[in-house]
Amino acid sequence: MSYSELHDSQSPALLLLRKLGWQHITKDEALQQRGGIRSNVILEDILEQQLKALNTFTYRGNNYKFSEGNIHAAIHAIKNVPDEGLVRTSEKVYDLITLGKSFEETIQGDRKSFTIKYIDWENPRNNVYHIADEFAVEGLNETRRPDLVLFINGIPFAVIENKRRDRNGSIDEAISQHQRNQKKENGIPKLYHYAHLLLAVHPNEVKYAAIDTKPKFWSVWEEQTDVEDKVQNIIKKPVSGTKEGVEDRLPTFQDKMLYSLCRKDRLLELVYKFIVYDDRKKKICRYQQYFTVMNALQRIKEFTKEGQRRGGVVWHTQGSGKSLTMVMLAKCLSLEKDIKNARVIIVTDRIDLDNQITKTFEACQKHPVQAKSGADLAELINNNGIEIITTIIDKFDAALSRRDIENDSANIFVLVDESHRSQYGSMHTKMRKVLPKACYIGFTGTPLTHNEKSTAKKFGGFILPNYPIEKAVRDKAVVPLLYEGRSAKLSVNRTALDKEFTRVSEPLTEYQTKNLQRKFASITKIYKSQQVVEEIAYDIAKHYCENWQGKGFKAMLAVPLRETAIKYLRYFENQINPKLHLNARVIISAPDTREDNEEVDEEPTSEVQKWWDKTSRDYGGIDEYERVTIEKFKQESEDVELLIVVGKLLTGFDAPNCSILYLAKPLAEHNLLQAIARVNRLYEGKDFGYIIDYIGILGELDEALTHYAALSEFDEEDLEGSLISVAEEIKKLPQRHAELVDVFKEVKKKADKEALERFLRPEDKRDIFRQKLTAFGRTLHTALAASDELEKIFSREKVTFFIKEFEYYNSLRISIQARYADKVDFKEYEKRIQKLLDTYVSAEGMDQITEPINIFDEELFKKEVERVTGSIASKADAIAYATKKVTSEKMDEDPVYYKRFSDMIDQAIQDFLQKRITESQYLAKQIQIRNEMLKGSPEGVPAEVQGKPEARAFYGILREEILNAGIQLSAKQNKALAQAGLNIANIISSLVIRDWVRNNDVKNKMMNDMEDYLLRESAQWGITISYELLDTMLEKCITVAKKVY
Repeated sequence: MSYSELHDSQSPALLLLRKLGWQHITKDEALQQRGGIRSNVILEDILEQQLKALNTFTYRGNNYKFSEGNIHAAIHAIKNVPDEGLVRTSEKVYDLITLGKSFEETIQGDRKSFTIKYIDWENPRNNVYHIADEFAVEGLNETRRPDLVLFINGIPFAVIENKRRDRNGSIDEAISQHQRNQKKENGIPKLYHYAHLLLAVHPNEVKYAAIDTKPKFWSVWEEQTDVEDKVQNIIKKPVSGTKEGVEDRLPTFQDKMLYSLCRKDRLLELVYKFIVYDDRKKKICRYQQYFTVMNALQRIKEFTKEGQRRGGVVWHTQGSGKSLTMVMLAKCLSLEKDIKNARVIIVTDRIDLDNQITKTFEACQKHPVQAKSGADLAELINNNGIEIITTIIDKFDAALSRRDIENDSANIFVLVDESHRSQYGSMHTKMRKVLPKACYIGFTGTPLTHNEKSTAKKFGGFILPNYPIEKAVRDKAVVPLLYEGRSAKLSVNRTALDKEFTRVSEPLTEYQTKNLQRKFASITKIYKSQQVVEEIAYDIAKHYCENWQGKGFKAMLAVPLRETAIKYLRYFENQINPKLHLNARVIISAPDTREDNEEVDEEPTSEVQKWWDKTSRDYGGIDEYERVTIEKFKQESEDVELLIVVGKLLTGFDAPNCSILYLAKPLAEHNLLQAIARVNRLYEGKDFGYIIDYIGILGELDEALTHYAALSEFDEEDLEGSLISVAEEIKKLPQRHAELVDVFKEVKKKADKEALERFLRPEDKRDIFRQKLTAFGRTLHTALAASDELEKIFSREKVTFFIKEFEYYNSLRISIQARYADKVDFKEYEKRIQKLLDTYVSAEGMDQITEPINIFDEELFKKEVERVTGSIASKADAIAYATKKVTSEKMDEDPVYYKRFSDMIDQAIQDFLQKRITESQYLAKQIQIRNEMLKGSPEGVPAEVQGKPEARAFYGILREEILNAGIQLSAKQNKALAQAGLNIANIISSLVIRDWVRNNDVKNKMMNDMEDYLLRESAQWGITISYELLDTMLEKCITVAKKVY
């Protein structure tokens, strides 16, 4: 079956949304609503009607309507928000639609300010909802037509790009369209200033995001109850008020997702309650955040017999947006009309997270107060006028210990981050005394142990849905983690290691579990020795430099003690082998404080103190050193490649480009799970986070995770998907290779590169080939980086075979890239694959031309054609596709001229494929087409416009449109059209000023002058031009003018 985008996705989406109550407006109606100006994206007449209908104000007991002047001022305010960049402008629009805008009115001689609201958030039925298809928007240089746009009260709220289901990567293509349309130069960013929900859809897949979201971060939605029957009933019904649209079909995934995300009440709710501006980014909730918050809001309306609201525990895996869930819940609590004087206390375990959450609230127009101390927090709690308080757990614990604090309000909500920790039980007891009726909601990023689950039940149990690691990985909210045990690589002190640590991964008795920390202390003594440090440091340097360095991926090294951290730092600093040099930095707590599992009375060594003092002097303080170090670590530069840490940054630290965690210290339970989550964040080109274990915490990871003492206190199902053995990924190599080779199953001789290249002529086949090659390359890279595991699974001969196969097919990729003038975005591909090529693949054949050949520079053109490897046909193809690429890029500058050459190229390709011409004739033909196109004065173009590209373009438009209208042209008339091309070029160029594209007065003047000229002159030519034909010609001339002037 063949599909079209319109019939497969766009039309069904439009019909379903109409059935959901979105009123369809035609293209003409949409343009009329915008005053005929395509750069305007507000449906002004509808907005004006709604502002009048929604807004009145009360003065001295009487209701009044807003003046016409203020209604128009409100329209002007939202229509003309200054452009301060995509996200900042969007935030200003968001403030307007959520908060409204105040205007002065004069009543009975008094001047008072009253607020005009744009949307009625509390009563959705009072708003009006419209949908436009192929909504034409004029940008700075381009006119774009998003497939579907949803409007509430005439203001754009959502933009949908539809794709057909049978195209490989079509959702990625839809996301790419959104990305392009948001750009200032060639996009329509103004529409996206107002859009709060972006969707990329086809019948079998849907992703959504807020504006300015990178493709990797687009989300999937999952309803918590089945909506199949509800959607089925909607499909069977006609559009409201008509007999139109009755369908007899099953719901598609697209139908269900549009119902879930775009039905009127849900979209309003998502925009009003679940959009957050955080760290210069606009974010919309993921499904688990939405349903958890909504379930929490329902739960808190239930009371215990003591008059306390029901709370509970939220378990959302680390990296999936847990902190934002806290902010969204607090935001929703403050908006709840049923809760009078709601107050929220947010308790976190880190100062940086406390600061981050405070800033996020401020971006949401909420004004939290940060507690400066326990005493300050006590005062804030006693002050009922403070709506939102943020604090760290130590201050909260200190405040609860004071006797001068008590508040028995049931409308106080305490949200505690990482609530499973040791403070959980004791703090809760204190809280019950000080805040007896407060509602407690705990948040955890790791599973709860058996004991913690028992404790959690006392506070209401889990607030569903839980979001465990397995789900987060499935939804691609985080990357999966690959585990490689490297303790066996250590050769020094083997006897001592075996004696002191038979292996933490072995099952322990209850008694032994209690003494796990003692066992860790014994291991630490061994792992801080100089010999062990040097051996591990060498292995880390070799592993990182060979497999990751220079591609933007960073690493962390967890060590047992501060003195050990300095030993590792000195090793990396003193490394004289340039192939093993990496830039490492240390982040540790002050020498006079306890960190992680260090003993309180452990004296700081002189080396630690020296490093601390010198670093503090060099940077003007340790805080500045840490700020600069972390900032550079998060950047792609190689200034900081490895962070050496003891306990600091092992919890809560968020650096998406951090991809490898080297474990050289013993960890267990929550500490282990939190540490490994440092490398699970999404990042371009990052398939996995890598855990390299030098301790042997999980041995070879060949048994269930709860078999190992470090994780024995958890339930197995809660840990599912937490870690994957690197061996499991390595075993996929034969499968990945077979899938790559299978692309060419129709080609008899796989060694015949010309046959392979000709087979890859269709673009969709090249896409599939690159996809399979990338998958094979990434798995091969992972395998080669884990060389010890690789040798256990495959022989050296087999590994060499895989490397040679990758080399062969990568050479093919390079060749077709030039042959077919592919401009492929290899950002993700290149980072890891290029490292694979640099380290493991020979340089032979790497001198192949990889970019489309330069057709403009004659000397360079000849050299590059010579460098194209393969047959005569491959050289002809390289010229053909490079020339065709130019015709595509320049099509808007002169559509008639460049379409002619594009068609000539296509015809020559078909002649060759049909064997009507030989390889040599094919090459000669493509050279001839290229030369003629560059000459600029091919046969058939009048002499008057030769060498004058703008005039030639306007002549071509006039001539083509007249011929298309069925009007025959004489030689004299054709000559007159050439002169008309020159005159139109003069008319336009004489009116061009700076930024004229944005100036409607200039564009209207151009249109009017061209119209007067053509109507006047066409009578003398003996050609009758209808107004419809005239409009088409003028619009096409203006489109060209935008490109060339």
